[in-house]
Amino acid sequence: MRVPRIYHQKSGLSSPSGVDRVTGVSYNPDKRHRNMPQTESALIQACKKGNPGAWDEFVDRYGRLVYSIPHRYGLDVDSADEVFQNVFTIVFRQLDHLRDPKAVVAWLITITRRESILYCKKFRSPLELDENTEDPSGSLPEMIQRWERQHYIHQALERLGSPCRELIKAIFLEDPAPSYEELARRFQMPAGSIGPTRGRCLRKLEVILLEMGIDLDS
Repeated sequence: MRVPRIYHQKSGLSSPSGVDRVTGVSYNPDKRHRNMPQTESALIQACKKGNPGAWDEFVDRYGRLVYSIPHRYGLDVDSADEVFQNVFTIVFRQLDHLRDPKAVVAWLITITRRESILYCKKFRSPLELDENTEDPSGSLPEMIQRWERQHYIHQALERLGSPCRELIKAIFLEDPAPSYEELARRFQMPAGSIGPTRGRCLRKLEVILLEMGIDLDS
């Protein structure tokens, strides 16, 4: 099975356009494939059948997770990009062997950790390896839980209407975070209104999360 051209190194797919402060990494997923199957099982089955839109959606959905792991190992943007490309090449070739779609997150984390460590061993000195190749991400269950929470938050943000969606993303996802004065200019509102508007938007986001069955206090 041939790897899709979009995963070649020069494709630009993984080139970041902004820093996500929820995950701590740069990644800008493509939003063109929102009509693809939403459940993990349906999406993976569509990928296995060769649906190119499904494969794009798969990378959009899990790219943030994959990109975050090499950064936690201390790799720079170019190195993380190479790990990203390697991981999705492996995943594309081995997706037929994934028996339980619910295990896809754990599977991706395992592959990405291994590729990150291999990259570190290949390109770093012994001293750097001693200091930096310890697993920085916690246990696998902790990583899955953390990613799932982040994933649900991003899903909820997509359901949040304007201007709340853009305001919350600006305050919490941009790095560096813009000042209230900059936000006031951008959203054409008094600087004194940013705080109260932020509070109302967060309450709306909380309602959406609760409707999704997500309680961030649990």
